[in-house]
Amino acid sequence: MNILLKSCLKHLEALVSFDTSNPPRKIHDSGLIDYLSSLSNVNLKIIDLREGSLNLFMTKGKPKYLFNVHLDTVPSGDGWAQDPFKLEIKDDKAFGLGACDIKGAAACLLALIEEGIEDYSVLFSTDEEAGNSTCIKDFLKTKINYEGIIVAEPTKNLAVTTHRGIYTGTKEFFGYSGHSSQQRGFKDSAIHKLISWSNNALNTAKSYDTISVQNLKGLAFNLGLVKGGIKPNIIAERAEVKFGFRPLPGQDIGELKKEFDLESNNESKFSPGFSGTALPFNGNSTYSDNLAKNLNLDISDPVDFWTEASLFSEAGYPAIVFGPGDISNAHQPNEYVTLDQLCKALLIYEQIVQ
Repeated sequence: MNILLKSCLKHLEALVSFDTSNPPRKIHDSGLIDYLSSLSNVNLKIIDLREGSLNLFMTKGKPKYLFNVHLDTVPSGDGWAQDPFKLEIKDDKAFGLGACDIKGAAACLLALIEEGIEDYSVLFSTDEEAGNSTCIKDFLKTKINYEGIIVAEPTKNLAVTTHRGIYTGTKEFFGYSGHSSQQRGFKDSAIHKLISWSNNALNTAKSYDTISVQNLKGLAFNLGLVKGGIKPNIIAERAEVKFGFRPLPGQDIGELKKEFDLESNNESKFSPGFSGTALPFNGNSTYSDNLAKNLNLDISDPVDFWTEASLFSEAGYPAIVFGPGDISNAHQPNEYVTLDQLCKALLIYEQIVQ
């Protein structure tokens, strides 16, 4: 095992040990800030945006590129074969909560910083898993000048230049309560109204099945949570559905909202959730592709998952997604990143900063 990988695993062990689960997003209590502040060759600026959103910004020299890595994770959940907050190396894999998504990339960058690289900019954000991106949106308000942005997510060390957007919301329906023996329940039940809207929404989503952007096909749509009513013999007075869709690059979210009938009226109320454009935000991947080519990176096929690279793209910066690990290992028990992936990321990150 080479010295740089040993350093990377030392940092990964520390990062995994800090509970940065989101929720509850108690970054201040995790020990993470003290650890980053203690490292050598680190010029750390802490921007506290409240409610657990912190930007931890490290910069030195005159770097051409900004690396962005989120350090919050999803909650550990059940099903772990070991302590999720204790790094375990087994069969050339590093297991631990966040090892894949995306503390492995963070550990690679910290290893390079401690090695003494002269020019770097790394933004560690802490609310990506919250679905509000306060950290990135606030950072983009500052005057930043970079030739490109590299957002670390698990991409198997391939440069992702194209991915879907994201839009979420809640649709509430209102009815008139009463005894279910009354036939008016057909039109007065809030649940019936919800089901009718949901059926139309699913058919609208399916109408895009023949549309594709490279390997991405159709519009991804999901009814994620449905609740309402009291019991079978009472006409439901209220019901709601939380849903989301993932538009293809180039699709207009505003037009899709009209097609899904998301206006509020006397019978329903719509509350928007989180919205993020696709990468690239305008559907033209030329700038992202050129950034990847200039960095001598292999380009991935477009991916279905959303990342905060689209926010940088929307702000006018060439942005790509690049990091060690496989997204299929993220957000689940026994999360891991392979040592081979970390080794390759270390070499590529080092080439980029130099």
